[in-house]
Amino acid sequence: MKKQITKFFRASLFFSLVLAFMSFQVASAQQTVNGTVVDETGVGIPGANVLVQGTSKGAVTDFDGNFSISASSSDVLVVSFLGYVTQSVAVGNQTSITVTLKEDAAQLDEVVVIGYGTAKKSDVTGAVSQVTAKSFEDQPLTRVENALQGRASGVTVAGSGAPGKGIKVRIRGVNSITGNNDPLVVVDGVFGGDLRTINPNNIASMEVLKDASALAIYGSRGSNGVILVTTKKGSGKAKVTIDQFVTISNINKRLPTLSSGDFARFENDQFTSDPNNAGSPPPYSAAELSIFDADPIWYQDLMFQTGITNNSQLSVSGSTDDKLRYFLSGNFIDEKGTQITSNYRRYSFRSNLSKEFSDKFSVSANVTASREITHNDQDVFSSGDGSAINRAITWDPTAPVRDANGDYILRSPREVANNNYNPIRRFELSDHDVTADRLNITLNGKYNFTDKFSYTLITAISTLHRDTESFRVEGDFEATGFTNIGYTNNNVTSHQVSNILNWNNEYGKHNIDVTGVYEFQGARGLNHSYGVNDLNVGGLYLADDSANESFSNSGNESAIQSYLGRAQYNYDGFLYLTASMRVDESSRFAKGNRTGYFPSGALALNLGSLDFAENLGLSTLKLRAGWGKVGNQNINASARFSLNNNSGLYTHDGETTNTGSVQSQEGNPDLTWETTTQTNVGIDFGFLNGRITGSIDYFNKDTEDLLLQTIVPGTSIRTFINAGEVNNKGIDFSLSADIIQSEDFSWNSSFNLSKIKNEVTKLNGDTEFIVGNVAGIGGGGIRLNVIKVGEPLGTFWGYNAMGTWKTTDNIPLDPDGAPVAVPGDEKFALDENGEREFQTIGSGLPDVTFGWNNTFTYKNWDLNVFLNGSLGFDVWNQVRGTISGNGGNRSDLSPTVYDRWTPQNETDLPRYGTGNVLNSDRWIEKGDFVRLSNLKLGYTFDENLIKGINSLQIYGSGQNLFIITDYTGYDPEVTSRVRSFSGESANEDAGTGVDVGAYPNPVSFTFGVKVTF
Repeated sequence: MKKQITKFFRASLFFSLVLAFMSFQVASAQQTVNGTVVDETGVGIPGANVLVQGTSKGAVTDFDGNFSISASSSDVLVVSFLGYVTQSVAVGNQTSITVTLKEDAAQLDEVVVIGYGTAKKSDVTGAVSQVTAKSFEDQPLTRVENALQGRASGVTVAGSGAPGKGIKVRIRGVNSITGNNDPLVVVDGVFGGDLRTINPNNIASMEVLKDASALAIYGSRGSNGVILVTTKKGSGKAKVTIDQFVTISNINKRLPTLSSGDFARFENDQFTSDPNNAGSPPPYSAAELSIFDADPIWYQDLMFQTGITNNSQLSVSGSTDDKLRYFLSGNFIDEKGTQITSNYRRYSFRSNLSKEFSDKFSVSANVTASREITHNDQDVFSSGDGSAINRAITWDPTAPVRDANGDYILRSPREVANNNYNPIRRFELSDHDVTADRLNITLNGKYNFTDKFSYTLITAISTLHRDTESFRVEGDFEATGFTNIGYTNNNVTSHQVSNILNWNNEYGKHNIDVTGVYEFQGARGLNHSYGVNDLNVGGLYLADDSANESFSNSGNESAIQSYLGRAQYNYDGFLYLTASMRVDESSRFAKGNRTGYFPSGALALNLGSLDFAENLGLSTLKLRAGWGKVGNQNINASARFSLNNNSGLYTHDGETTNTGSVQSQEGNPDLTWETTTQTNVGIDFGFLNGRITGSIDYFNKDTEDLLLQTIVPGTSIRTFINAGEVNNKGIDFSLSADIIQSEDFSWNSSFNLSKIKNEVTKLNGDTEFIVGNVAGIGGGGIRLNVIKVGEPLGTFWGYNAMGTWKTTDNIPLDPDGAPVAVPGDEKFALDENGEREFQTIGSGLPDVTFGWNNTFTYKNWDLNVFLNGSLGFDVWNQVRGTISGNGGNRSDLSPTVYDRWTPQNETDLPRYGTGNVLNSDRWIEKGDFVRLSNLKLGYTFDENLIKGINSLQIYGSGQNLFIITDYTGYDPEVTSRVRSFSGESANEDAGTGVDVGAYPNPVSFTFGVKVTF
């Protein structure tokens, strides 16, 4: 036995030595690998996971992205982090490794903001479009609205080329006649954001809520759609980014008009053809004609200039070891417009700070401040005879800006063309400055009672201080009413308090999420103004001591209190249910009408994991259906009250007049909400594991109790009423694809399209139509729009032009037996009484809008091509009408002047000397267009090319490089400022498509550099 034990111990010792040796050999094969995980800009990623493939051995990167792990040469390290593509790296003989992770767009898009919370994109039941910063970072932007254009289905964006001018954004059509159709903008949970003041570089993502099931949580503010803006937050190692670009802009197109010499010759021809002028010399001598031919005067060239925009942006972001995240950003824009003397400057600053004190408690504070200064916006000048651009186009081309002594020529020396005051003088002597200062402060806190139950508090205060200093020279200093001087001060303060409770729990395959909100918002506005006219002074601060002074003070205050409950249910990622109810109480309506109830519900089925979907090659297939109600309270806070003003005149003795108070508005205590009911059905789909994704939605929404400003019959007193119903129905379609993904080359493409039909379905009582309040050029009470059952809002109202009366026509007789026209007169459709008949003659609302965005990358090069367009709409080209000699224009400046009707050549252009009619469809044109909105080529230099610089990119781009359209004006996409009649108002959608000289979008070229430290 002893021998056996001895043998056993000897054998055991032998095997122990062998095992020890083997262990030593294995240990000697292990090595310590140090590494860094960075993003595409070279910034370290903290918290990334580094795992030895096939084992549980791993490490987590520190604050700077560094890690250390023990691995053998045959091991493979798997590196992953949320939002980035997982990467595998073979160890080999390396002891130091740098791993660069690329952003995973699919993962980043997984989470979307839905209002009072977030959700996985796959869990969303409503119609929501997401636009991330990645989709527009290849386009140098100064305006957020342009980032939405063509990138979100169901969203229509139409702007102006004027610097700093508002850009119109509409979601799924227009609902309101008088009320505001702008969507609600919510920035980081705070209502009332202004897209114009937000720096695009500060935005992480934007979600557009489109259907009522998604919108109903915003109740009375949701009828026009909601845009949720999430700004950037800091993370990781400190990063400094500088983005500087310069844009050069020009209006390259010129509308065809007669040259100075041709215009003078035509005036001579008309003069000498009149028998009454026999023996008199023509207006223009041969010597003058020679001068005009040698040196023609083109007022379009004098009105337009080369615009230059400088954009400077600086941001600092990151986080600290004690979980303080920061993002600081500053931006300066100086935009010299393409119209003389126009200019816009914006200074903006943003600070986003957040601190996680513990797993339970966190706080964030956001501060934004901006100053905007707009100089000589053409829309603030009188436009009775068209815009400043229109007046310049139609001014006397034989009259220079200044005479031989260097003094301005006030009017046409021969009283030809439009005979208005010198349009260049008007701008060069005027100074109209609007300065707007905004300050927004938000303080948020979140407390997690448990990992399932939390409370969030959002508090915000916003101030807007706007000063207008105006010295406008509309005409002769000595004339009455042509020098307008004024100062206006507007102050608006608003506040918001939102209390949000959320509970989320899982029970096996069941997930329930419940949100409750109590919210209060209020706003107070004060307005003070001083005005004086008819002063022969040289500037604003000399305006006093006048009998024509006027003073005005006004104010308004409103508040809204809201309650919201929302429940979301998810069964095993297959069945999704959402239901919500919001109750709003608004002070804008009288007691009894203040409370609005806005319910919604939605259902979704995720069929992507079922066998039949996989057999069809579908990686995603989700069906959605939703219904809900939303409201609109976007009218003035004083709309329900009766108002007076001091513009009345009365006399006691029949001779002496005195100023008195007269009623200007009749109150309506029965005013109530505009309510929009919407149904939406949709499908989300994806192929090839998400390389191709898309969605299709059909929607039908009815808006009733339209808020309409009208006139009390038989008076000039305005009043607000609820009148009629409007229907919007259509289809939204979007498709995106990673068409090519290789090591050196990639091509990503996205396309979206929206088709919509807008129709007025009902007006008060038996009323079939209401003539609108959009005023035409030249006065005369011309109204250009109509609200008519069966037609869309923004329908044009005028005469049907049918060419000219020919000598062979049987011209009707009037009641006195006289012909209603003579050969050569313009011919219109007539009613049974032989009078011109008003008809609906077009619409400025597009039927279809679309956008196509393509991004190509080849090694360090990137190319972006973005096209957008609109189809199925008309433009009322009143500029072409005034060029042809009407609307207050005494002369025909059109090159078609020699094609007018004559007894020898009976054309469809009226004979010379007839009063052309502007409010006819002769001047209506198709506005369909396709535009190359952006073409950008950039080059990103290799990392570490310059010590201390993580990323360096240079780029050049062109905007609005070409447009394909049959429209003969400058730009079919822009709309002139709506001009309404005295005492009336019209929202900008009532005059959509009316062009009285709108500021066109320029062709622009941008050169920039972006550096990250």
